[in-house]
Order: sequence, then structure tokens, then C-alpha cells
Amino acid sequence: MNIQDLRYFHELVNLKSYTKTAEKFGVSQPTITAAVKRLENKLGTTFLIRDQSHKSIIITRVGMQFDEHVQSILNELRIAEEEIKQNESATIPFGLPPIIGRNYFPTLVPTLLDKGILHRLNVIENGSYDLYHLLLDGHINFSMLGLTKVNPEPGIRLKIIKHYPMNIIVSKKHPLAHKKAISFKEIANENFIGLSSDYIHTRALDRMLKQSKISINTIYRSPDVMVVKSLVAQNLGISYLTTLSITKHDDVVSIPLLDANQPEFILAAATRENHIMTAKEEELWDILTK
Repeated sequence: MNIQDLRYFHELVNLKSYTKTAEKFGVSQPTITAAVKRLENKLGTTFLIRDQSHKSIIITRVGMQFDEHVQSILNELRIAEEEIKQNESATIPFGLPPIIGRNYFPTLVPTLLDKGILHRLNVIENGSYDLYHLLLDGHINFSMLGLTKVNPEPGIRLKIIKHYPMNIIVSKKHPLAHKKAISFKEIANENFIGLSSDYIHTRALDRMLKQSKISINTIYRSPDVMVVKSLVAQNLGISYLTTLSITKHDDVVSIPLLDANQPEFILAAATRENHIMTAKEEELWDILTK
């Protein structure tokens, strides 16, 4: 079975036009017709019905079902091609969320440097949600992730490293700063400074708002945790952050929450189950997961 025939077939199912499919690949219409016929003859079935009167095509039920498998085959092939390119370049595409990159990853740097791995990392910095999908699609092979729950999709291998609470942070001048702990409902009337939607904090916050049946007045959102902490330190509002992102140098107070069923910031390392690791990648995985 010819891989190029599968590519022609899948695009024909999408475009439903022999002319447009042929134009996309820069080949003749008979080339597309012959490819489909080869597949039908190989499997002894009919995938497409050509309506000559309306100059259109109808995809049979079997054709639609076959295309689902074709998509999986082409996707696996694309991932394999990506991995081969990555092996040839001797770099390791590696996802790193900003909070983890700033507050946890530096603890691994001495070991990575000693093992000759640090200079091989091609670091892609993004939110955990986006990195998870880059990993799933084969654009990166490894990533550190911040999660609020552990339910990986098939094909993803996760190793939980540590759990961190999610706390309310306020300025040292804020009336709540003296509190040892608070309930989520106590922040209902506060101005809130949040992170952008690609942070898991935003989804965790939405969950807590729904659970507590309150709404908040969000006055500003930023993709930068340092900006959020700076604005909170100026007493312009409060925020909701993992304790991993708070250091002793931040001019804020981190207050634990009393509510039940709170989300946690789960620090994890991730790779794909079907990724065959090089020797250096195996060393990297061992360092990430110890």
C-alpha cells in the first residue's frame, strides 16, 4: 500500500474534489483517480461514488471509516519523521512552562550540565496546556508540566514529581495579610489580578469559583507571573498562585485556603509512550523523574 495514495485519498475526502486535490499536490486528476482505485482494489470495496451529473463525489460509509484509519497512519508517520529529524539534529525539543522554568528547573541544571545534556535542550517555553498538545502531536518529545489533575490521554507517559498547594496571595499591606488561612468566599469582593488563559491557574480558579458559587472582579490579566506578583505587591489587587511560584524575595503574603476539594499544582514530567529514547534522552528522563 502506497503512503502517497493514502495522502491523496485523505485530501480527496476533505476537499471532495478531484480537481482541487490534484491542484494541491501538483499532479493530474487521473493520478488521483488511479490512487483511489488502487486502494479500493487492494481492500475490495468502494470508498467513493462519483456523481457525474453534479460533478461531485460522495464518500461511502466505509470510505469515511477508512479515512479515520488513514488519518492515524499519516499522523504517526508525521511524528516518526519529526523524531528522525530531531535525532539527526542531536537536539532535544523540551517543553518548559514559565513557572517551572523559573522556580524548579534551575535545581536540575547542575546535573544536566554535568551529564552534557543542558546544551542539547531546545527549550520551548509555553503554558502547560499548549505544551501538552505539542507533546501529543509530536512537536516535542519531553516536557515538564503543571497539572491540576492526572488523567493523561492514551499515548502520554506521566511521572508525578511533586504536589504544591494553590494559595491566595495579597500585599503585605492588605487587610487579609494577617490571616493564617481563609476560605475562598472571603475574596468575593476583592479586585483580582489573574494569569492568562493558557495557565492552569485560570482553570483551577474557575473550578474554585464554581465550587464556592461566587464571582470576582478581575481587573487585569497577564501572561507573566512576575507582573502579577508585582501588581499584588503594590496592593492593586489579589491573586491565586501555586506556592511553587512564591519566593522569599516576593513582597507578598501567601495565604492557605480552608476549602475542601482544592485543586493542587501537580508538577510532572511527560513524554510519549511510543517515543524511542536515545541514550541522552534516557539520561534526561532519569534526571527529570528522580
